[in-house]
Amino acid sequence: MIVSYCKKCKIDSEGTTCSRCGKHASSSQTRDVWRTVRVPGADTGAWRSAITVIGIVALLLLTGLLVLERLTNTDRNLAAASGIIISSVAVCAVIAILVVALAFALQGREEIRFTLDMEGAHTQTWHRAGYLRSWARLQHADMKSAVRSRDGTYYVKCEERHILWRDVNQTRYSPASGTIRLYHTPHLAPFVLRLPPEEYAMAEALVKKHSKNR
Repeated sequence: MIVSYCKKCKIDSEGTTCSRCGKHASSSQTRDVWRTVRVPGADTGAWRSAITVIGIVALLLLTGLLVLERLTNTDRNLAAASGIIISSVAVCAVIAILVVALAFALQGREEIRFTLDMEGAHTQTWHRAGYLRSWARLQHADMKSAVRSRDGTYYVKCEERHILWRDVNQTRYSPASGTIRLYHTPHLAPFVLRLPPEEYAMAEALVKKHSKNR
């Protein structure tokens, strides 16, 4: 949704015309904004990242322990010792997955607010205020910064990210999945814009305009 700011009335209005004085906004005063809702426990990407990290840590730990056991064990029953190590690492991996599942459940849903303006792309991630929700994200629970929404619910900002257009070296458009990826370093760590279907065309046009079709 295109939103414009009127310096005279000091208000935001939908579209490029001020809803109070009718003045047309300049391009520097307009921006594209939208919101999406994300539930970490139902996000396959979040689960994929968590399982990947747990798998890599478990594999490194298992390899290290088996090598150490082979170098230090003088008993003939090396196979039994190795079996115990493998079982222990597997149990630890299962416990880690359960802990991640509990953390995802405690986090609850998130509201992600996206903004495209003349300078770059910006995101703010908010969740409902609560100590458990903050702790489950491994964050300090600062309830003094909670903001009240229109329905009376209090939200806390848990993450904020920015990328400037001049720093974008590569872009990838995926209309089917509703995502646009902006890369500062080609192919690595993209800044991901997640869009509902009705917002995609406008956002794609703005990204192509500001990033010079990179």
